[in-house]
Amino acid sequence: MTTVKFDHFITSIGDEQIDPYLEEYREAGFQVEERTVQHHPGLLNGFIHLGPEYLEFVSVEDEELFEQGADTAPFPDIRNLRAAQRPFAIGIVSDDVQVLHDTLIERGYDVPEVTSGRPRGAEPGAQPVWSFQALPPTLEGALCFALTYHSRSKDTPRKVRIAPNTTYAISGVTFASDTPEERAKAWRDLLAPGGDIVLEVDSDICETFIPPHFAVWMKPEKFQDHYGLSWKTSPHPWGELSVIHLLAQDLDRAS
Repeated sequence: MTTVKFDHFITSIGDEQIDPYLEEYREAGFQVEERTVQHHPGLLNGFIHLGPEYLEFVSVEDEELFEQGADTAPFPDIRNLRAAQRPFAIGIVSDDVQVLHDTLIERGYDVPEVTSGRPRGAEPGAQPVWSFQALPPTLEGALCFALTYHSRSKDTPRKVRIAPNTTYAISGVTFASDTPEERAKAWRDLLAPGGDIVLEVDSDICETFIPPHFAVWMKPEKFQDHYGLSWKTSPHPWGELSVIHLLAQDLDRAS
């Protein structure tokens, strides 16, 4: 199978405006992308670079367009996703999503055809910027899709930019789930077949490696004990992504 890896993590910021929201991250020393991108329906998305990966924040800039297009949005139940204001999706990069599509079909997965897209407002007839492959629903707990960037050369390494607060990469993610072992096995089987599952004795925590990132699933009560954070059940089925682990050169500057 063509190589796949976690590329970006998407969260809704609800009714907040994107510019002041991003400014808070900029003041905290993160590498904020100056450019924002318009998406259907009426969205304006902003980005924070974390080395070769990034966070994507979804805001609504045009309420009328949002309401008109909510039922045909690229994400299901987008009104509820917006209201929840929590991470809900993971973009998984592939050098060639068409090859990925063919491989998944050969492996027995039922996946739709590859689609292509461009930003809202792009010139008529403009070439696609991305191609997308929806991934099987066995990746429960987050909306997942694979994508190929047509603007990137797979032969050119991406430069790692170290942010003012010294963050420079994402090392892994943690999910809160009632079924850690089931989740870990399903994600491992699809994205890193043949990889190991590390299961703690009490089965409350499971970990697998989806190169170059680790992925951990733990029961909500274990999550609360481990991180000292409260856990609220998501109002939609894609709200299990709970922690994104960052690498930094100087933890004092990053905190």
